[in-house]
Amino acid sequence: MANPKDILVLTTSTIDGLKVKKYLRPVSAHVVAGTNLFSDFFASFSDVFGGRSGTYQKQLTSLYNEAIERVKYVAYEIGANCIVGLSIDMDEISGKGKSMFMLTAVGTAVIIEKEVGEKVLPKSDEKLENVGVERINVLRSKRAIIEKANSGSLTLNEDIWNFITTNQVDEVFPSLLNKFQDVITNEQVYPGTTEKYYKLFIGYIDALPEDKKINLLYSGVAEQNEQIAIKLSSIIKELNLFDFNQNMELLKSENFQTQKRGIRVVMHDKPFYDKQDIQDLQNIRKHIQETFTERGTRTTKKQLLSSKEKEVWTCECGKTNDIDTYCSGCGQDIYGFKQNETKPNTAINYIEQKIDLITEYLK
Repeated sequence: MANPKDILVLTTSTIDGLKVKKYLRPVSAHVVAGTNLFSDFFASFSDVFGGRSGTYQKQLTSLYNEAIERVKYVAYEIGANCIVGLSIDMDEISGKGKSMFMLTAVGTAVIIEKEVGEKVLPKSDEKLENVGVERINVLRSKRAIIEKANSGSLTLNEDIWNFITTNQVDEVFPSLLNKFQDVITNEQVYPGTTEKYYKLFIGYIDALPEDKKINLLYSGVAEQNEQIAIKLSSIIKELNLFDFNQNMELLKSENFQTQKRGIRVVMHDKPFYDKQDIQDLQNIRKHIQETFTERGTRTTKKQLLSSKEKEVWTCECGKTNDIDTYCSGCGQDIYGFKQNETKPNTAINYIEQKIDLITEYLK
């Protein structure tokens, strides 16, 4: 099983064409949300028709899906490729005048094997025979939003954020990055806007399919300016989206600044590790050791009022500096890194520690 997202989830205990090879153990996951998550939508009744709220229903669906995704991760960690007998309950927790909703997903993690000529996972790309008006309306709204985003006229309000997040509209990602740059630039004019935007943006990213969010984030780290690249790297860290192949692409870039960003991302994690990851980490460590060599030139010069010579280094910018100091001209060390940047040796030490920790569990 290459990805927790690929785990098959069934509400029944069996399914035709599948055979349970091994029952592992019950698994559960919980999602807790404050009641204000829903009550805020009822502050105005503009979204309520016939006693029902479309936004309220979408929030419930989002929580339901989140509970399923979390229980998938729990099953994945113990080596399962399927969950059978899944059930989801919602309870209200009250105390000290406050209340919250808690969704609990419970099922049995199992390992299934496919029968000859059968596929374990059903096809997910089958054409629909019927389409509901809600799907049509969602597609109409999606196209309108994408068109505005491409033309630069999209206004981001709460409704737009909810829509592009719930419906995974990845086509607006470039527009959101441009807006993010504007927000960062005008932070002094509108204090607190960067943090607010970041929270909305990371929620939007987290709702996207796993492969899509990884591709978008890593391409942004490679192509965007340093401010945005740092923010995207932070999202990779917060969502545990480290990817060996994507990281290696950064490290192998012909652009040294992009290689530096790859060093920064090396310090992040993925949700789970297996024996193959140990080999991948060793490959990255070797690549860093071979690639990030000294860019400055070591030499010696005579000391003042003395016949003795001392070791110095000459930076690419032409300045000569004492050994083990940063360049007085450009602020970089002999390897080309500034003081606040993640150094190759730091990344190597982190990788070696991670290999040791993973090996401890998987030996």
